[in-house]
Amino acid sequence: MARRSAKKRRRRTRTFSILGAVESYAYASILTEGLFDATPVEFLTAGDNIYQGSWNPDTVQTYFLQNPQAGADYGANPLSLRDIISNPGFAANAIIGRGRANVIPMVFSAATVNIGMRLFKRALRKPLANVNRNLVKPMLGAGIRL
Repeated sequence: MARRSAKKRRRRTRTFSILGAVESYAYASILTEGLFDATPVEFLTAGDNIYQGSWNPDTVQTYFLQNPQAGADYGANPLSLRDIISNPGFAANAIIGRGRANVIPMVFSAATVNIGMRLFKRALRKPLANVNRNLVKPMLGAGIRL
């Protein structure tokens, strides 16, 4: 008996999802707030303002573990990408201390975003499909969807 030929896989064209971008920004916001005490935009655009003083790495980690939102005296609020580049040792220890202090709230926030987005997409599946079909696709093209 002749062997059946395998069905050709149909690839779906990659589209930009607006809701996917919103979800990704929410996760980025959770991470940057917890580790850098900044929004994603502040993290990328703020200037370097760290004043290290006479702190050693262990003292920095302990300080930020006990006071995760503190650090304005040392220019570590918000901690930015320029701060990390200009003084990576101090910044890394500040991030470790804040990460240790904020890990539980960050986990709960990420779980809340995950569950909320799933429920939102499931509850509004038909209305979202209708908006995509009747508004987004005609106005913005097939490469973008809600």
